[in-house]
Amino acid sequence: MQYPYLNDIERYREMTTAFNGYCHKLTCEDGQFYDQKNMTSVYYPVLSPRDRRGIVRKMIAPAGILDKESLVWIDDGILYLDGEECVLADGITISKDADKCPKQMEKMGAFIIIMPDKIWYNAETKESGYMEATFDVTDKVTVTLADGKGNAITWHDTAYYDSNEPADGDYMMSTQNGSTTLKQYSKSTAIWAIVSTTYIQIGATGIGKNFAKDDGVKISVDTTGITWDDIENIFVNDDGDNIRSNNMIIYDIKDDCITVPAILKENKTFDSLHIKVERKTPDMSFITECNNRIWGCSKDGHEIYCCKLGDVKNWNCFQGISTDSYAATVGSDGKFTGAVTYQTYPIFFKEDSLIKVYVSASGAHQIKETKCRGVQRGSERSLCIMNEVLYYKSTTDVCSYAGSIPVSISESLGQVRYHDAVGGTINSRYFLSMKDKDNMSHLFVFDAKRNLWSKEDNTTVLYFCAHDDDLYFVDASDSIMKSVYGTLPYDVPEKDIEKRFKWMAESGNIGYSMPDNKYISRVNVRIGMEVGTNVDFYIQYDSSDVWEHKFNMSGKGTRTYTVPVIPRRCDHFKYKIVGEGTAKIYSVTKTIEQGSDI
Repeated sequence: MQYPYLNDIERYREMTTAFNGYCHKLTCEDGQFYDQKNMTSVYYPVLSPRDRRGIVRKMIAPAGILDKESLVWIDDGILYLDGEECVLADGITISKDADKCPKQMEKMGAFIIIMPDKIWYNAETKESGYMEATFDVTDKVTVTLADGKGNAITWHDTAYYDSNEPADGDYMMSTQNGSTTLKQYSKSTAIWAIVSTTYIQIGATGIGKNFAKDDGVKISVDTTGITWDDIENIFVNDDGDNIRSNNMIIYDIKDDCITVPAILKENKTFDSLHIKVERKTPDMSFITECNNRIWGCSKDGHEIYCCKLGDVKNWNCFQGISTDSYAATVGSDGKFTGAVTYQTYPIFFKEDSLIKVYVSASGAHQIKETKCRGVQRGSERSLCIMNEVLYYKSTTDVCSYAGSIPVSISESLGQVRYHDAVGGTINSRYFLSMKDKDNMSHLFVFDAKRNLWSKEDNTTVLYFCAHDDDLYFVDASDSIMKSVYGTLPYDVPEKDIEKRFKWMAESGNIGYSMPDNKYISRVNVRIGMEVGTNVDFYIQYDSSDVWEHKFNMSGKGTRTYTVPVIPRRCDHFKYKIVGEGTAKIYSVTKTIEQGSDI
């Protein structure tokens, strides 16, 4: 007698031993996760929650953070180095106004530059001051011809020399063909030689106290009611409203007088003259240090500047020498969106372009603009250099730049559009806090060694700063400075460590590659847990949005748990692992039985 023959249902096992991070796409490869919370790739190929963060200190109104041998930050208008308050000079105040926060902070040698306040602080000498200085008075003013040593040249009656018998070193004014020159007498040769560079000394009480030798300044005078033949020769610019000015370099300085290059036919004394001397710093949106200069860009998107070599206070020294300040105009449209120094070049970004400055030792700097994906507006703090590669957030994706053209690295983030990105790097990992269209923050981490993304939590990061072997950041929700790996930058009395947190990993849909229905009959999870850790396993069938709890795992040590699953016919499914506490998941094995297409 023959009986019907039943075919065995095809059964196979899928074992995942390498977990390949976050992939927020419609389809994920085996080992990738459509969603995550507080996961990390540090222990790859093992699936693991991130390390607990360090709690460094509570802040009041954080405005910026910088790494400079010590950890430097600004909080509530106070500058700190390694937790110690820096005492600024009298009258120097860091603004707490909303329109002047957050701060642009940059380091150059011993100096810390704070913008837009235009403040400098010397970390070695503990000195501080404003980059700008102004002398503005209406007072008695003398204008006198001066020699190359900064000494005033006085008159002999009606001339600069004794007309009867000139002495060695006497001066004489000579006018030929409308051009005035200064000559000096040499007794040994009995010749009046032309003085190639002439100077004038401007005297007023306190005029030189706030300036220094070689400062580039703008000097302005009010010509209302005065008669002065030399006024247009010395102050060549007509600023309107009877104001004339000239940009000059201070050749020599004393408390009550300054010496500048100019020519003067006749010494002059004014009983009351309105005079103004200014050392100005441009208003800049972004700054960066490169080759012992601070470089910056204007707010309107058209000018790029740099200070005098090694001198953060001078931005208007133009003598035609290699150490000069620099200013240039960029013709492209749009405002600047960020600045960074990369491979010895200052680079300025707009949303649709990259502007590189080729720095020359002779001072003949050149600018080249490349049309490409630039930095997204509001994401200037996403600019980070990691392993000699520059990373930043553009308008459409996250880019890496190695010197040629930007390349997208954010395909795994899916189609979600993000903005207001803030980035930081440590140990080949790029941390990026961004907001989605609903202004919900998400903290992602890109592992450059493994080319993997991980998703942590919804922390809104104000600032990142790598210091020593940790990455510090300021959490916008509670204004607390924290560290990624739990270390502290100095001896913090109130030091603490983050408590246990919840974590989660949600797989992509499994079974899309097989058109037939199937059964999932068993799941084996090999996991190591510390005491007190709890882990729950969930399954969702056919995109029902209903998560069915299947098993709870807790305990200590490494072992394999078998998740009891009642076989259920489905087209596709996905699983979710939710935990609290430290755990390491080494593998997930799924036993699947193949069904038919009915």
